[in-house]
Parts: sequence; structure tokens; C-alpha cells
Amino acid sequence: MKKLALLAPFLALVTIEQAVAADAEKGKALFTQRCAMCHGDNGNGDGPLAATMPEGQKPRKLSEGLGANKYATDDAKLTELLQKGGAAVGLSVLMPGQPDLKPADLTDLIAFIHSLKTK
Repeated sequence: MKKLALLAPFLALVTIEQAVAADAEKGKALFTQRCAMCHGDNGNGDGPLAATMPEGQKPRKLSEGLGANKYATDDAKLTELLQKGGAAVGLSVLMPGQPDLKPADLTDLIAFIHSLKTK
């Protein structure tokens, strides 16, 4: 237990370094290619495919932030959702997984998703 307590500050630094190292502009490019068709350019859940989806399967409004999400309430869960897709975590089967994204790509994409939150 003491070892875990000693590691906690290091783990916090890793998270901070990842956030600093993230490139939201690269994340925006990934979002445009892979997410905007459903979530919309500004993350409002209003992409061109959203209108064709049944109620209960509509894309999340990412502009509301992670706190409004049923599952991805933090970056670790958002990473899992992005990699595995909605069906794997009990969400919409229409949300595809992105298992081909590298860790740096995921970090950049998540940085951009955070930038979508409106105040």
C-alpha cells in the first residue's frame, strides 16, 4: 500500500505531461475525419448522419463536456470508448471503435474533444 502511495505523485505527473504533450490541432483533424459526421464539427451531436439515427442511438453532445456522458466520465474511460466502440461499453452500437489509433493520436483527439466544451 505504501508503494502505491509513493507512486501517486508520479502518476499525476504522467497525466499532466500527456495533457501538455497533446496537440489539439492534430486531434481536430482526426475528429473531422472520424467523428464529425455523427457528432458534428462543434461536437453538438448534429453531424449529417445524426438525423438518420434512431432515438436512443443519437451521438452525444461532446460540447457538454465529459460530465454529461453516461460512460466516458474521464479520459481513461473516453480512451476505452474510442478504442472499443459504444457496444463494448454498453452504449450505442452505432459508435464504432477506433482500435487503429496510436496512443498519441488518442491523446490528441481527447485534447480536441475537451476543447469542444462550451461554458
